[in-house]
Amino acid sequence: MSRSDPHFRLRIPEDLKREIETAARANSRTITSEVVYRLEQSFVRSSTDKGGLVDEIEAIRMRLAYVQDLLLKQELSTRSQNQDA
Repeated sequence: MSRSDPHFRLRIPEDLKREIETAARANSRTITSEVVYRLEQSFVRSSTDKGGLVDEIEAIRMRLAYVQDLLLKQELSTRSQNQDA
């Protein structure tokens, strides 16, 4: 980015500003670069990855079903142990 790029004034909550500053330091970027990067990424994701959200939701559903199955097995095992005692 150059100094000739247009300026854009923006009011944001103080806690969000601190998060951006922290992220900028962690990513070795200026605050402006961090904000620009994150905005660009949001547009890239929203325009090119419409189907990706559906895939992500399906993956979450599958993980949830797996966890539910594990919990059910654990509950059945606990019941069986309690009945044997």
